Amino acid sequence: MARVKGSRNADYEKERARLLEASRLRLLAPDGAQASFRELAEAAEVSVATLRHYFGSREALVLEVMADMHRRGLPYLLASATEPHGPVRESLQWFLQTLLAGWRLGVGAVHAFGLSAGLGHATLGPAYVKELLEPTLQAAEARLARHIADGELRRCDVRHAALELVCPVVLGLLHQLQLSGASCRPLDVERFLEDHLDTFLRAHAVAAEPPAPPRSGAGRRA
Repeated sequence: MARVKGSRNADYEKERARLLEASRLRLLAPDGAQASFRELAEAAEVSVATLRHYFGSREALVLEVMADMHRRGLPYLLASATEPHGPVRESLQWFLQTLLAGWRLGVGAVHAFGLSAGLGHATLGPAYVKELLEPTLQAAEARLARHIADGELRRCDVRHAALELVCPVVLGLLHQLQLSGASCRPLDVERFLEDHLDTFLRAHAVAAEPPAPPRSGAGRRA
């Protein structure tokens, strides 16, 4: 029986999803952001013509991969934005520790790919900001806004505060992990997070926040 005009065959979306997943895994490899369209086709075990049939171009495929990464991260972003975790110090400590744990489990590779693909690119740069970087910042904004509304943090530009909270941590993790800074100038990341949170709360907490007690022994590294 002939297909209805304009309909796709039953396997089209399944195959497209397979190609997208294979491309995602290739792009997340250490050299993945520079992978050519041909190399992405080889990773998916199809011809360039087949990959072009499904996605049109390398740029369009990379945009689809970024959107897919965003969809995969939505449950974690929602938790980061809204899941209650006590008063402000406990809440922000949980947020930063969650960012650290996620980074070690693959979020860091996602951001390294996005930065490598997006820097200097008029289309992929804004896509990285929209799909991957801003969602993390906006999750921080939502958490901070709740603590401002509860009277625990001073009123401020919440976007600026989110940048102040998140960006030093992201830079520190890129330094240690994706740039292999741990091999030439190691950083005690756990201690850095504690000091960073103390500094942030001294600047933003309504009541004076005492610093967290020092940890015993040497801290863990990234």
